[in-house]
Amino acid sequence: MAGNENAAESAETADADADATADAESSSELVEAQRPPRDQSIDVLKGIGIILIVLGHLDATQVGGSFITYLYTFHVAIFFVVAGYTWREKAGVSFLSVVVTKFRQIYVPYLVLFTISMLFGHLVMRFVFRQYVIPFELVPTLKAMVFSSEWLNYVPSFNFALWFLPIFFVASVAFQLLQKVRNIWVYLSVVVALAAVSIPFQELVPGRPVIAINVLPVALVFMALGYLIKRYIPVARITFFIALPVLAVSLLLAFYFPGNVAAIGSYWYFPGAIASILLYMKLAQDLSSSNFLAFIGKNSLIVFGIHGLVAATYPFARIHSTFYTGWDGFMLYLISAAYVILGSVVIVKVYRLVRRRIDRWRLERAPA
Repeated sequence: MAGNENAAESAETADADADATADAESSSELVEAQRPPRDQSIDVLKGIGIILIVLGHLDATQVGGSFITYLYTFHVAIFFVVAGYTWREKAGVSFLSVVVTKFRQIYVPYLVLFTISMLFGHLVMRFVFRQYVIPFELVPTLKAMVFSSEWLNYVPSFNFALWFLPIFFVASVAFQLLQKVRNIWVYLSVVVALAAVSIPFQELVPGRPVIAINVLPVALVFMALGYLIKRYIPVARITFFIALPVLAVSLLLAFYFPGNVAAIGSYWYFPGAIASILLYMKLAQDLSSSNFLAFIGKNSLIVFGIHGLVAATYPFARIHSTFYTGWDGFMLYLISAAYVILGSVVIVKVYRLVRRRIDRWRLERAPA
């Protein structure tokens, strides 16, 4: 009898566990069903954006400065536009919760990448590649970490591109406040006002100030434009006959009114940058099946954070002197770009593999 009772209890327990598992699976499926499907074209767009960032950070003396000037008119702005384009209101989530989430998603990775960059400079460049590196000093290092921007040039981080992440964090938080404006006409008025003050603000705070704060008005304008593009502009309907004149306009504006997000120089910068970004958004939709570009886009933060370090190793790889001694000009530029992009992708692949193995090991060791 006792054995039958124990068996019955075990059966009831098993049934309860099965019901709980089924409920959990149903709940998970419900959450997945309620979650909007991931738009791979956005990942592809971020992948394209990262590649353009890499191209802009390579030695372009062999190809001339005009190409780099063109890239700088929009390649950073793409990521502000994407942030606005993918923005979604989350009901019941406080502003403080958003700040904490953004801090964890953007600023914590910045601190990690900064630390990795400093270790790379002081250990890899000094002891592996035998390069002179500025000796470690605590105060300049802390200033570079906190102030970012120009202060990154005063320490051997070999990763000045990290200036983008602190201002991206600040802009992402400020954008949450902008999105509280409900009336579309008031919203547009605020965006126009931000665009109008961007040049006076950058003239008042020129160069590379603390956390590149002079980028903030420009960043908010592009975030708002990304949000408005999502709502009002059917990018998928951009045809070849529309894209061609848009491309011509973007090139002309980039040539006659060159600038970058930290020094736009002219209000024509905004239409020129948006014209280019719209074209790349359309290109990303046409290439949405590209798993390679999507992979880079999904891991854009890591690739962005390490590409400068990978680029710093290129002169020591002796690729040109070993394999391509007869090549010069644009081909050398492409080879260096391939080295940095593929090298960064390999590092991300290894990182993801190791992380999966660790997660699996932890899961296996977790108590039942």
